[in-house]
Amino acid sequence: MSQVEDAAELPPPYSEYPTRLPTHFPIGSFEPAPLVSVTELQAHLRLLGAFHKLKQDVQSQAEGIATTNKELGWVVFVNRAVYRFFEWTAATWNKSSPALGEMYIPPLDVIMVWHTYLLNPRAFFEDARRMSTTYCTNLIAIEDMPLTLISSLIDPQTLDPLPPSEKRQLFFEQVSQMSYHMPLATDYSDVLTLNCPFCAHPNQSVRWVADGESGFAQTKFSHTCEQCGKSFNKSNIGVRRFCEEVTRRRTGERIFISETLLHYLTGTRSEDQSVEIMTKIFKWMDAAFQVNQPIPPESNVEAEVTTLATALRYDYLELSDGLHRAVRPFEAPDRTRQTPRIQRISVAYSHAGLASLDLVGAVLRQGAFIEKMVELGWTQPGRFDLVSDSAPLVRSIARYHAFLDLMATAPTSFFVPTLDIDLAWHTHQLKSYHYRDDTLRYLGRFPNHDDSVASPLLSAGYDLTAKAWKSRFGVPYSVCGCIPDTDTESRLSRFTSKITSIGGSSKKTSSSDGIPNPRPDLVTTELDEADATHPSEHNQQFGDPNGNRALQSTWTREKQCAKCVAIAKKSAARDPWKGLQVERNENRERHKEAFTDPYYGSGAYYPYWGVSVAIPFGFYGGFANRSVGGCGAGCGSSGKGVGPAACGGAMCGGF
Repeated sequence: MSQVEDAAELPPPYSEYPTRLPTHFPIGSFEPAPLVSVTELQAHLRLLGAFHKLKQDVQSQAEGIATTNKELGWVVFVNRAVYRFFEWTAATWNKSSPALGEMYIPPLDVIMVWHTYLLNPRAFFEDARRMSTTYCTNLIAIEDMPLTLISSLIDPQTLDPLPPSEKRQLFFEQVSQMSYHMPLATDYSDVLTLNCPFCAHPNQSVRWVADGESGFAQTKFSHTCEQCGKSFNKSNIGVRRFCEEVTRRRTGERIFISETLLHYLTGTRSEDQSVEIMTKIFKWMDAAFQVNQPIPPESNVEAEVTTLATALRYDYLELSDGLHRAVRPFEAPDRTRQTPRIQRISVAYSHAGLASLDLVGAVLRQGAFIEKMVELGWTQPGRFDLVSDSAPLVRSIARYHAFLDLMATAPTSFFVPTLDIDLAWHTHQLKSYHYRDDTLRYLGRFPNHDDSVASPLLSAGYDLTAKAWKSRFGVPYSVCGCIPDTDTESRLSRFTSKITSIGGSSKKTSSSDGIPNPRPDLVTTELDEADATHPSEHNQQFGDPNGNRALQSTWTREKQCAKCVAIAKKSAARDPWKGLQVERNENRERHKEAFTDPYYGSGAYYPYWGVSVAIPFGFYGGFANRSVGGCGAGCGSSGKGVGPAACGGAMCGGF
């Protein structure tokens, strides 16, 4: 990989678009040096290309599940990769150095899960620090992904992982007790081992895929324990994990329940807040089981765990009801309308993994973004090896910093990135420690990267972003052919239009087709780069793609787009950018309007997700949506006449 460095002494090659980064970017009142580099984006794109190649290899196997169902074959592979990730991170590493050298880098399938986990920055940060377990310690050790090192372990031409060194393979196999090389094909007879949540017996014949979609990698997972004869599912395992944490906390262990350690708005860590929240939400369970009362470390912890789990029927919905009774004792639990923090806590314990989110669903959702990078041609080997070809990556980084600048000026708004911005954003998040430090310093908060947002909420957030972008920077946010700007033309466009009509032509700053472009660092008129500004919609959630909600959402967006195109046509003569947007909207027949395809991203995997599809709409995106509509604190209110006192104030992002 060529090292396209911004500080190189060679003069930049001629281009009407920048091919080198400036020394500083404005973010609110700050002007930091670039938070990500072109080299890091190159490394990230090679890694994404390797993930895409891995999926192709899995789905092209001549044996196993993928021969009859390619999508299920990939879903099963991802389930196995997540299982291996947990085995790797829960093992004792005996690291002698804080740095992650080549020996510690796991196989590509495990890297894929690690990569996705980091792209949920708040979940990763909290999971790494809410307990003192080996798993948490190892998460801290891997919180900054060494992108350039990992990309050097991938063949730059084939995108296949290079053969591991003997030390690297031996380290992984010794700590995880698994083979370094995972088979690409999974057969219907392949099994894993799971401990029964009822009796703790290790069940060694749990199938990945079974009749009635009851395999571990399928929606309706259920297995009959070989010891106690009880049938268990992922929710049973998750609730058992919750009860273990609560009980171990009673013995004096330092444990904070998921979704309680970080402030809901800023993402800052507060142990005092966590204790306050746990005391409040455990009130109902405390009355019955004294969960807030300490017990001696030598107590029969397993018996206490079983007693509490039995009372909750090993069901995360029962857990949710119990938490609801504690915070709203005079209101009967309503599973269709629960408070955001109660939802988040109960869902965090609704699956079988050690993470507070369903990593299988997260990896599958991330796959939609990878497909977009492939379609752009950005993962193609050699695509950005030359400095003269690096303008799209430089623009990606510049647009990301402008996106952060928008976030700094409107802290309660829900902004939605385009594909190029999202690439730079993801790259920054892979440096988890630096991402948190940077965003707290320049934005005053630690933004999460919500990977599951209801489609109407996402499209409304995108429209808000496009309007704010045009107002602040004077150029369109997107020129891919999707919905034109919904605001009136900018004063800059009016001014340049008048100059053109009076003087015959205006000075062309950097456009090849006559459109004055004062910000070539933020937008290009070149058609072959237009799709990079397509809205990043890989995190949208339609639910059932054939359901009424999805159909209504699609119809509403298409109607809104048609209206905006009609309005934009009327102002195209005065605002040439709108003319370009209208032209591309009407002439790019293969370009699908964003937020109108219920099968895109999450929809393609809907039948296999299990608990992921049960996450409420707007579940992750609600807390900072005051500008889109609804309580900025996330209480689920409509935002009409509801003040802080009505929604619980500082605790609302919880209750």
